[in-house]
Amino acid sequence: MAGNFNKKDHAFKTFNTDLKEDNFPPVIFMYGVEEYLIDWAAGCLVNRFVNPGTKSLDYVKLSDDTAGADMVLEACNTFSMFSERRVVWAKEFAPLRAVNPKGFTQSDKEKLLEYASNPNEGTLLILSSSEIEEKSELVKELKKICRCYDFDKLDYSALMGFAEKRFRAAGVQINRDVLKYMVDETGYFNKETEYRILNLENDIKKVIAHSDGMIIREEDVSATLNGDLDTFVFNFLDAVSNNKKDIAFTLLHNILAAGSDVFSVTGLLVNHFELILEVKEFKQDGMNLNAITSIMKMHEFRIKKAMAFADKFTVEKLKNILTQLYEIDRNIKTGALEQSMALELMVGRI
Repeated sequence: MAGNFNKKDHAFKTFNTDLKEDNFPPVIFMYGVEEYLIDWAAGCLVNRFVNPGTKSLDYVKLSDDTAGADMVLEACNTFSMFSERRVVWAKEFAPLRAVNPKGFTQSDKEKLLEYASNPNEGTLLILSSSEIEEKSELVKELKKICRCYDFDKLDYSALMGFAEKRFRAAGVQINRDVLKYMVDETGYFNKETEYRILNLENDIKKVIAHSDGMIIREEDVSATLNGDLDTFVFNFLDAVSNNKKDIAFTLLHNILAAGSDVFSVTGLLVNHFELILEVKEFKQDGMNLNAITSIMKMHEFRIKKAMAFADKFTVEKLKNILTQLYEIDRNIKTGALEQSMALELMVGRI
């Protein structure tokens, strides 16, 4: 039994291929940050091999941190009643997450590895953990002798495919451009993000609920993913660009009263004014929407909005606003100014 498969393919794809070919050895090792995919894959295996009528007998899920090697092996060595294979799933298995896990001895490790090398063919054992300790000898050995699926983050193409299938399954239409906009707006590929497929699944449901139930539009995605803060930013920009400072003050008080974090508000304003300034400078260089979108590698929807506000400010004014924002952000963080006062001061200076 080989370890990892073709490293060019994500585990999501290789698992789907194995599922179609009914190609699964008696011991499988699943890991990776996408817990949703681990749960999905384990669920597929249970549905494939376990008779629904005897599920309570032929399917054992051990998700307690105290589940030890003896408990796992006892479950594996019990033969199935009426299912094609008995499925035993040790989920978030503690010995996979530490070099020397509490209560797990060298003897336990040896017994598990011995079983993995000579398993009960009538049982399918799934060992899984969203986080694994790469230095663990157990992990190293399991990678050598077991079928492994590393459910790391999906690449862009796979994530687009995943989302597209979910919309299709719900019976709603979404064109490729709007789907791309949604994927971009989730921030899934940001380095520090904790946004996962489970979050995407939930956001897809919210977007569908916000739509007319037939076609997903950019407005549905924007209103759902960006929510109150994004609505605030564009209303705020509209107010300050038209010199309606009383409205800007009201919007600011409302968003803070609703529980939004001051740093999130200032950070969002900085990001939007930086974008508007960049778009403004590109426009002055004679670039059109397509050229700016290509250079900035952002969705056209965001660039269009920025272009609308860019026409209402001079470059000098935008640079001055950003200078004020940087200074206020610094003063808030250092405690030189009280937070709400600093933001009110900012509105007064814009």
